Amino acid sequence: MTVKINEERAVARVVHQQVQGMLEKNLELLDQVIAPNAKLVHITGTVQSKAEWLQQIRLGRMHYFSSHEVLFQVVVKGKQAQVVMRNELDARIYGFRNTWPLQSKVELVKGPHGWQIIASHASMY
Repeated sequence: MTVKINEERAVARVVHQQVQGMLEKNLELLDQVIAPNAKLVHITGTVQSKAEWLQQIRLGRMHYFSSHEVLFQVVVKGKQAQVVMRNELDARIYGFRNTWPLQSKVELVKGPHGWQIIASHASMY
């Protein structure tokens, strides 16, 4: 079905833009693709708001160097979507640099201006 495929591509584009924004430290792009009230759960279990996470990137406490995608799955149901992705993410988090085997479950909703991320839960795989 063409409509569903197009929606899956639109969702994938938003999630890939998030990764691109992280690597480029493009806070404007991250601000666009992540909803204002989004909740982000990190591998430590720490829950941050979008504003808190962007501030950590701005201050250099979270710095992303590269990402190698190893899995990417999209499920769209109406105006809601979920992405499960696995990346080998080279990052320095609070002073510790590592290549993290990261699995993210990302939830998105479609609003009047397109898809936005409303939640992300990261864990190691």
